[in-house]
This record gives sequence, C-alpha cells and structure tokens, in this order.
Amino acid sequence: MSGFRWRLAARAGAVLLLAAAPAGSDGDPEGYALRFPLSVEAGARLQRLALPAAVLAGLQTRDGHDVRVFDAKGRAMPIARAAASAVVGHVSLDPMPILGGPDALKVSGVSLRLDGRGAAQVVEVRGEPVTAGGAPVLLGVLLDARRVSGRADRVVVAADLPVGQPVTLAVEASSDLRDWRRLGEATVYRRANDAARSTIVPLDGAAVAREYLRITWRAESRLLAPVGIRNAVLDVRPDGTAAFETVEAQAPAPASGNARVIDFAVPFATPIARLRVVPTQTDGVVPVRILGRDDREQPWTLLGQGVANSDGGRDIMLSGASPHAIRIEADARSAGFTGAPRLRFGFADRSLLFLTSGTAPFTVSAGRTGAKDVFLAPDDLRDRQGAAGDARLRAVATGSLKLSPLAEAGAPTRTIILWGVLLAATALLAGVAWMLWRQQRAQPRDAA
Repeated sequence: MSGFRWRLAARAGAVLLLAAAPAGSDGDPEGYALRFPLSVEAGARLQRLALPAAVLAGLQTRDGHDVRVFDAKGRAMPIARAAASAVVGHVSLDPMPILGGPDALKVSGVSLRLDGRGAAQVVEVRGEPVTAGGAPVLLGVLLDARRVSGRADRVVVAADLPVGQPVTLAVEASSDLRDWRRLGEATVYRRANDAARSTIVPLDGAAVAREYLRITWRAESRLLAPVGIRNAVLDVRPDGTAAFETVEAQAPAPASGNARVIDFAVPFATPIARLRVVPTQTDGVVPVRILGRDDREQPWTLLGQGVANSDGGRDIMLSGASPHAIRIEADARSAGFTGAPRLRFGFADRSLLFLTSGTAPFTVSAGRTGAKDVFLAPDDLRDRQGAAGDARLRAVATGSLKLSPLAEAGAPTRTIILWGVLLAATALLAGVAWMLWRQQRAQPRDAA
C-alpha cells in the first residue's frame, strides 16, 4: 500500500511538472519566439553579431541572455557578451558656478509715452544702471569638457529644483567662453512628493570638439527656490557611430473617457533608452510624462518627460528601465490625444560573440522566458581565435510592433492562468485521494 501511494504521488508530480514546463527547451532552436538565419564572415572562427532592433524588441530577459546561436544540427554554439560596437563614454564633469550681481540689469528712471490710442510712440530711459548690491547670485554652471570629442547623446544632471514650478534647463557649448551655440534643452517639473532623481537633457548627437559647456535655467515666472547643479555626466560616442537601435510601434488608443492617458503592456524586457511619441496631426504638440511599473500593486514611476510633436519631434530620454507596463500621460494644459500615436523605441547598442565550431548554416534564436544564462566570458572565446568576423542577419522584418492595451494584457491574463493551474492541481489531488480511498476499501479487513 505504501509503495502504491508513492508511485501514484510521483506520477501526479510528473504530470504537474510537464503541464507547467514551457514548450521546448533552452537547447532547442524551436523553443524561442524569434529565429533568423545568419550570414558569417568566411575564414573567421570567432564572429561578432550586433543585435538589430528586431531581436532586441523580442528579448524576454533584461540582460539579453535568452539569445542563442545554433548550427545546422541544432547545437548551441559557445557565446559571450561583447562591448557595444558604438562605445558610449560616460564623462563626469564637475560644475563650476557662473555668478552675477542680483541687480546688474536694473535701470532707474524709465518712462513710456503713449499716444491717444494707447500705442507706444516714444520710449525714454533716463538715469543710469543701478549699482549691483548684495551677494552675487548663481546664473548657471560651467562644465570643462575640453577633453571630450565626439557626438553627445545626452547630459544627465543631478539638480536641485523648486517644487511645483516648471524649469527649463538649457545646455550650450563654446570654445572661447564668448560665442555660445545651443545643444539642447529640457523642461522639468518636480512634484511635492517626488524623490530626488537625475534630470536628462537630450543633445541628439550634437558635435562636441574640446569645448566648454554651460547649463543655464529659466522659468516663466520668478523662481520659487534656487536652482542648483550638483553633478553632470555627459554621454558621448565617437563620430560616425550610431548609438541606438530603433523599432517602430503603434500605441493603443487612449482609455475610454480619458484622452490624456495611454496605457499599454511592454512585450519585451530590453531596457528602453529613449522613446519618441508622434501624435496624430490634429493633436499638434502635447507635453507628456512617461511612467512605468511592473504590476498593478506598484505605483507608477516617472521614467522621463518631454514633448510629443505630430511633425516628428524629438526622442524623450528615459531612465533605461524595463517595465512591464508603460503609461503616456499628457499634460493637463493640453487637450490630450484624439487618436493612437505612433511610437519609436530606442535601445542601446548590444553585441555578442560566438564561435562557428559547428556545421553551417547558423541561426540566431531569441525570446524565451526563463532561459538560463549560459554566456561565457569574452576572453574565453577570444583566446587564440584571431580577429572576429562580422556576422549579420540575412533578413529582418521591418514591420512595427502592435502594442496591447493594458486592460487586455498583463495582470488579468496572469490571474486567469494561475487560477486555472490551481484548480487543475486541486482536481488532480482530489482524484488521487479518491483512488487511494477506493484502493483501501477494496482490501479485506483483518479479523479482529
């Protein structure tokens, strides 16, 4: 009886494990959502592959370890992560204060003469500029970037900002501290309960050639509190390199009854470096905030903010998070969205190394939840292999992603699946108990 029970329990456990296991396995090319044929460079055993956006938009792990390269016999090739082909340097710059007098531009004795219709005819300024008095004020900060040369993608600023007041940070460059040119700007709004976080000012690949940078700020009214810049990090890459892979997507329509909010599920786990929001032509310009979270029990977290423009606009730099859900929230000053906007996701460049130790042709497979990390150290593959060849995908689909509204994907679906598994397991255990009960009743009772 005891042996029967153990055998029955083992069979029940095996059935549950088989039901819960995903289709295929890590070592099966068919067990991945995406498969692309590879073209490798002849004569090179070590190959380098820059992952295109079509692959990055299908990964189900944040660090991309659900990628495999298989040969013609279905054998997984040795693989390792490689440094991005477009190396982005992160240069930390110490801010130096730019000071000025608090009343340097104040002039006394100003009079305005108007005609009978109220139009200004003559403006007279009598008097001299008032002598500046009091302690100097901070007008901006200066950054010595003369050791930097290349294309600047963004500057990440640790800033102290007033609460409840939009402040615009402007970044300019100059080689002689006299003539300045604009590189980029960003308007930032800090809520009362927002935790301190870095501010990202996109520079859109502006050329920087051993120059000074300065950051100044302005608001539509008098600042409610002083602005301070504690640190700045400049992201720069060599000239002639592309730092981001992009993929187009179609967002769902705004939620019913709320034209200012668009929620959707993110179908990949690759960190998002930037996002461009292009509303319909009738919406024009819409200031937006981009927020993210992993489940409904978590609050929405700010990832970035910027302006969506129907003429194309600019990318909104994000924090590099990989949330399961994203919310695009239009500013309350706007009318919101009349239709579904187009999106462009930007991913940081990502490459891998692999050995062609198997039989050609080779295939790259990607996109598997729960895949194990089997990546080796890059030096283990480079050892006595010579220069790496350039592998490429033979054909990549160029279609856009179709994003699902959050109400149709995510927590409700997962809840239904979990309840289904729980009910199935309960029914199976009930069946086992019933079989044990019948077996016990069928055995003769011992005589007293």
